Amino acid sequence: MKRKVGLGLVFGAALPLGIASVAWACGVLATLSVDTKVAAPGQTITLTGKNYGTAASGASPISIRLKSRNGTVLTQIPAPTGTAISATFAVPANTSPGWYVLLATQNTASGVPKTGTPGRTTVRVQGAAQSTVAGAPWGSANTSGPTAQAPQANGGSLLALLFAGALSLSMLAGGWTLLSRRGRTSNQPQFGV
Repeated sequence: MKRKVGLGLVFGAALPLGIASVAWACGVLATLSVDTKVAAPGQTITLTGKNYGTAASGASPISIRLKSRNGTVLTQIPAPTGTAISATFAVPANTSPGWYVLLATQNTASGVPKTGTPGRTTVRVQGAAQSTVAGAPWGSANTSGPTAQAPQANGGSLLALLFAGALSLSMLAGGWTLLSRRGRTSNQPQFGV
């Protein structure tokens, strides 16, 4: 009886995880990449991406934005005929050194964000900015712009890896404990059964 309950609990916990993983895997996410991850102020960057809405589907043009969905528009790309995009733009000359997030946002015909967007990537700007003008789209004087901090690329993934490792080890220890108890009780005489 205990074994049936244990198996029921295992499968009961695994079923929602399986359904969620299949649902998550079926989503098509938009991608965005740049031809260079390090750029200087004034340098031209080429963007490419996939999985965006087409003009035939009534999707809006794609806006390349800085930092957030509502950030400064750096360039705009017409809705593609296929799902791939490509564009070039120059890093503004007054850009301060640091890390910046670029987003490619797109809306559907009804005005809501397209599923799977925005596509994201990062660019590191190196070199001195030619000027720091208040209101500059990427400059440090712009309070709505990004700060010149390196992204936490390894910190988040390391924490997730440690959490997954600890969870796996605790599940392994729990399973081993249950199996060792099962082995001890099945080899002993059962009284009062």
